[in-house]
Amino acid sequence: MAVGFVGYSYMARPAAVAVETDGSAYSNGKLVMANPKLEGFTKDNRPYKMSASRAIQDLKSEGVVQLEGIAAKLPIDAENWAMVDAPHGVYDRDNNTLDITSEMTITTANGMVAKLQSAYLDIGQGGMKTDDPIDIQLQGAKITSDSMTILENGKVLVFEKRVRMNIDPGRLKAGQDAGGGEYVVQ
Repeated sequence: MAVGFVGYSYMARPAAVAVETDGSAYSNGKLVMANPKLEGFTKDNRPYKMSASRAIQDLKSEGVVQLEGIAAKLPIDAENWAMVDAPHGVYDRDNNTLDITSEMTITTANGMVAKLQSAYLDIGQGGMKTDDPIDIQLQGAKITSDSMTILENGKVLVFEKRVRMNIDPGRLKAGQDAGGGEYVVQ
């Protein structure tokens, strides 16, 4: 399914990165950054953008950054983009992980909408896991499950526990004909 872009987009190591903030301050021993933005290119030379309304870094554990109001525009392939929105997450630079601790919505340019309760991304290993329910809708199909794992940089998707898939063949065919892509279920 098309949700593999989460793994692919986040797991691709950037070739170049630019970081900027609107301002920063120290509060209670923590560095608070307003509107941090991260722009760069994946190893495939595709641009991406990520921002947050606020980032908080405890000076005692410099590798861990709490993010609020996360928004990202990530490449799926040469012609398709994903928009990611999440209220909260924690980036661990030392372990190269991103733990999104709140509901998140992922919307792609080709019409897929994925809703996850949480997600743990292991950027270094190229994987993602959630033990919370997921709901993925695309033109003519819907899949839900109680957990999901993405492996091998988005090449393998495993849906577990109460997996349900509903297909409307007419809408699925119309979506493919309109350039929505091809979906393969094995």
